[in-house]
Amino acid sequence: MKAFRRLLLPVMLVVSTAISHAEEYTINVDLTFDTKYVFRGTQLADDVFHPSVEFAQGDFYAGIWAAQPIENRGAPEEWTDELDFYVGQGWALGEKTSLDIGAAHYYFPTGKDSTEPFIGLTREISNVAASVYLYRDLDLDVTTSEGSARYSLPLSGKTSLDLGAHFGLIDGDNFGKYLYYGADVVVPIQLKENAIFSFGVHYDDSDEGSPTPDSHFHGSTSITIGF
Repeated sequence: MKAFRRLLLPVMLVVSTAISHAEEYTINVDLTFDTKYVFRGTQLADDVFHPSVEFAQGDFYAGIWAAQPIENRGAPEEWTDELDFYVGQGWALGEKTSLDIGAAHYYFPTGKDSTEPFIGLTREISNVAASVYLYRDLDLDVTTSEGSARYSLPLSGKTSLDLGAHFGLIDGDNFGKYLYYGADVVVPIQLKENAIFSFGVHYDDSDEGSPTPDSHFHGSTSITIGF
């Protein structure tokens, strides 16, 4: 608990300082349930609850995201809780291009923490948002490069079909390299002006190999409320 408080304090300090100087800001609370938690091609839990809260003011953002497994917390899987703190700043480089720089801290109550700075570039091409990101975990000595694309097809005034795909390369100083990739189909439904309900199906795969299963199909539901 003391470690949690040490991690939470800097994030809350940054957010409270930004709020005190901000004329306009948003706070989004998201509650997501997923049948699997897959991170960069590796399954870290199944039947997991993901609560999160994010503050944004202009192009600055900061947030807290969690993974709380509902079952299989004991042997043999030993799924555990995770709490991520992140902060970042974006810059417009043109009408359709933006730069994003930030860092995330991964906190595990029963494991080893790590900190990962990142930099990314996003470009809108024919209504497709294409992004390239580079991550470097300073504690695990792992470099990750990832590309992704997102396209939203309007279905009506209150819903759309959001399609996404991603692929990445993980290069660990201590264990070598492997590729991961995946795809997402999500349908968000506007319930109210500040509330969105979403459901989706997801596919993740990697060439990491045994003993970790490569492919994962999973489904998710979520509700996002803005303030």
